[in-house]
Amino acid sequence: MSPQITYKYLPPGTELTGEAFAEAEPLHVRQADDLEIMAHPEAGELVRVPDLRHGGKESSFEVVRVGNRTVSGFVDDPSKVIDNLNVYVSDAE
Repeated sequence: MSPQITYKYLPPGTELTGEAFAEAEPLHVRQADDLEIMAHPEAGELVRVPDLRHGGKESSFEVVRVGNRTVSGFVDDPSKVIDNLNVYVSDAE
């Protein structure tokens, strides 16, 4: 199975807690290569993502957190190669 990037939506002003991350709405899932996973977007960057909630229409979002949620927190060390990357986004201001 190839690596994938999952974009998940958090409403503006959401407190960045484990519960909020667990309840984030999926916007888009796409296959990626290892290099793309390594060069993922950083918090604060703007990204254009197809929004599954609106029929796949592409919209701009601001990245609020990047990493993989685990039982003990987040794995967001860019030097680690991981199979799946979660990119949490909110509305662009």
